[in-house]
Amino acid sequence: MSATELLKYQLPIENIVTRYASIDIETDGIDPSESQTVAIGIGLYDELNEEQSIDVLTYGGALGCERTLIRRAFERINEFEPSALVTFNGMDFDLDYLQGRITRLPFDGEPELSCTNHHIDLFRPRKRRASEVGEKWPSLEETLEAHGIVVEPTEWQGEELTNTIFGESLAPTYLQAVESGSQDRVQEMDRVIHKYTATDVAANISLYEADAGRR
Repeated sequence: MSATELLKYQLPIENIVTRYASIDIETDGIDPSESQTVAIGIGLYDELNEEQSIDVLTYGGALGCERTLIRRAFERINEFEPSALVTFNGMDFDLDYLQGRITRLPFDGEPELSCTNHHIDLFRPRKRRASEVGEKWPSLEETLEAHGIVVEPTEWQGEELTNTIFGESLAPTYLQAVESGSQDRVQEMDRVIHKYTATDVAANISLYEADAGRR
């Protein structure tokens, strides 16, 4: 099996749906006990009505309240009433991280996503296949490239923004700006965060449509 074939996957029929949501989060770390949610990207897709929307909610947009950020994101998805949730490594990171934050924040009634009972993690089968043949687990970027899906990079301070740079540099700077009330700086970084997160959500949707044989 070639490297490209390793990254391609055909969804089983029960996981091919026409109305679904996608979620992608950005944080300042990977441990929910030592870090926090910075942004949540939401994709809503309706194949039958040919409708797609992508939105990004940020910590600054939630006026520095992480509880508000998470609750608004969950409400937005639940209102859409998707039949499935699509992620890339969402089982081991995005949803696991959010649950870790929810249990640590003083919520008055913990928010829940109604579609997690049908969670389609596009990373899981690729991770399993790579492990079976002794290859490294593929990144989202590598998987998109194997499908010929082109993604425009996001730049920050003159270099391409990556997960590492986001967590170690952009996120701490952004959170400090939010806490200090530096609105101009917050708005400037919000634009970068929005583009970066929205790009990942759009990539999730494109990859799902490819796996479903619709692209």
